Amino acid sequence: MGRGRGVNSTHRDHFASPSGNHGKGDQGRFAEPESGTATAQVSPSADASAQDGLSSGPLSYGRLDTWYQSFSRRMSYVAAAALGVITAVCFVDVVGAKFFGWPVPSQFELVANLNLVAVFLAAFYVQMDRGSVSIELLQNHLPRPVKLAVRIFGSLLGIAVCFFAAYRGWCYLVDFIQTRKSASGVWHFPIWPFQAVLVLGFFCLGLAFLFTVGRDVHDYRGRRGRFNPRPVHVASDREGEPEAQHRTDSGASVDESKQETGES
Repeated sequence: MGRGRGVNSTHRDHFASPSGNHGKGDQGRFAEPESGTATAQVSPSADASAQDGLSSGPLSYGRLDTWYQSFSRRMSYVAAAALGVITAVCFVDVVGAKFFGWPVPSQFELVANLNLVAVFLAAFYVQMDRGSVSIELLQNHLPRPVKLAVRIFGSLLGIAVCFFAAYRGWCYLVDFIQTRKSASGVWHFPIWPFQAVLVLGFFCLGLAFLFTVGRDVHDYRGRRGRFNPRPVHVASDREGEPEAQHRTDSGASVDESKQETGES
């Protein structure tokens, strides 16, 4: 009976101890993990962030957004290939003209039209990947609703400009196909395929701005991304107490548990 009474009082003092420290017998089960080891304990600030819908990982906006971003990435590979062809043509033209007297035929027209492919098939991927330069010094000091309104207004302007340019480009594309317009120079290649790339690029860039509006609204409602408020540090209950007081409380709890175990 005395032994059982001592064990029960030891556990009662352990759970009643304000410092949460344990005796030597409980170190195997209740010892705190060392630095560098994983633990499943969630801090109050992290738990509050999870409840508010905040996340530091990659943001997801649904299947349609994911598919369009993947499509834009594939189109950027085509733009990169066009840039490689431009580099090769310029290199061969310079070397051939300077050393052998053999310039590339229609080099200027070919490079000028390939620039349409290199630029307009990569522009909407940059918008989807948030790689464009953004100046947000003023936005960071605005309230969340005003910040959302400013961003939506800017995206709507981008949508209007891109769709209007795509429409006018379509008019030129139809004219180029009907008149069979070709490049001037030695090699008279057709121009309409490059004009079609320009129309596609402007149209896809307008869709990218439309996806940006959806992302901003989604982030605003979920309080994440650019609309994520600054995390508030949650102080612990014993943060302000001096270190000596911590040592006194822990030492007193251990001595009391040892004393009661010895009496039993």
